[in-house]
Amino acid sequence: MAGTGWVRPWVQLVEISWSAPVVIAYRTVGMVAGGWPPSPGARREYRRMVQEKVEGFAQAAVVAVTTPPRDTARLVGDVLAPVHRRVVANRRRLAR
Repeated sequence: MAGTGWVRPWVQLVEISWSAPVVIAYRTVGMVAGGWPPSPGARREYRRMVQEKVEGFAQAAVVAVTTPPRDTARLVGDVLAPVHRRVVANRRRLAR
């Protein structure tokens, strides 16, 4: 079937769409409840927020630029993979 290759990217997009707001909510509550000045753990989390976005989107950009566009569905899935992996991992970690 021609459309089956798109299952992975769609699942990734759904999981990103569902996980990102959850991560944002956990982190926002942590910022509001944490007070000022932030604790060392909070500062590590803030640093992590920035670093993971830079790394995730940089990896996605490298995949997008270096992968030949033979199979578009696979390319989209590969480009989404670094962002998907981080967002879902953060949701699981922060929900504990």
